[in-house]
Amino acid sequence: METYTHTFKEVDGLSLKIDVSKPKAADNGLALVHFHGGYLVLHLLSRADSVKTTNPPYWLINACRTRGWTYASPSYRLLPEAPGLDILSDALDAIRWVHKHISRNIIIAGSSAGGYLALASAANPTCPRPLAVLSNYGLLDPTGTRYVRPGQPLRAPVSDLPATVGDVQAAMQSKKVLDGCPFPTNWPADARLNWVKALHEAAIFPDVLTRVPGLAQQILQCGVEVIPAEYRALFPVSFGLTRNFPPTILLHGDADDLVGFEQSELVAEKLRELGADVLLERAVGQGHGFEHNGFIDLDTSDGNGDNKEMLECLRRVVAALEKVCTSACG
Repeated sequence: METYTHTFKEVDGLSLKIDVSKPKAADNGLALVHFHGGYLVLHLLSRADSVKTTNPPYWLINACRTRGWTYASPSYRLLPEAPGLDILSDALDAIRWVHKHISRNIIIAGSSAGGYLALASAANPTCPRPLAVLSNYGLLDPTGTRYVRPGQPLRAPVSDLPATVGDVQAAMQSKKVLDGCPFPTNWPADARLNWVKALHEAAIFPDVLTRVPGLAQQILQCGVEVIPAEYRALFPVSFGLTRNFPPTILLHGDADDLVGFEQSELVAEKLRELGADVLLERAVGQGHGFEHNGFIDLDTSDGNGDNKEMLECLRRVVAALEKVCTSACG
């Protein structure tokens, strides 16, 4: 594998990087762009070398290597310091960079909040059309009940919710924009993790995403039509899905307590109703980030033991990607 890092964008005093892994046999001209997760708030730096390491999907990286696909993983600005439209702009610029410099045949993928960016990017009319979209347990619809109805803690309540919400609001006014954050030494006390929990418990994710105070409450009371036109690009499930949407693969564990399975289920249902090509791969009994446990190589593992069903689930995802790409590339 040839691995290198490139600055694809300079903005707000940051040099946004994209890590590229290109197999030596990458002669088929296909690239997969994968956006990291972290609720758009987290992108963890390793303790040792400040490399951003938010849960890389080794199964997908290895699948790309074996098939001669280039794998590219970009950074992007983070909430709450950066608004959602800026984050989406970073995602689109990363895709354009790959499209221009690596390959015009691309797959747009992402895990958790990265799945949201993959979907929102593909739905954006300025985005180069991908061969396929892959979302791994994606937080796809910020208008879902989980994000607009207060009082639903993320696993455990925030100890001082008003104060934590105040910290989020202060960070929104900060001029110091980030694309990464230190690896926590104490997870329960980590400020940014508590911000994530507050976004859920106080149901202010749409507010922080758009910078429109009270938007989540308006959505809850009146529906998605209250979302101002200039922010609708941030709500692809409500406004961006069409009959001609790129072939889409949705991988999600049905025991996910961090991003509910219904997020992917809803998108699959909407795309089917539109007549678009969609596969919902349900990982039975699996939770959030279920495939990050270990260095999975689907092409060398025999699938024995307790993980056999999970590995077969991942293999079906890769097979679906191969089928779409073969059909599109001829």
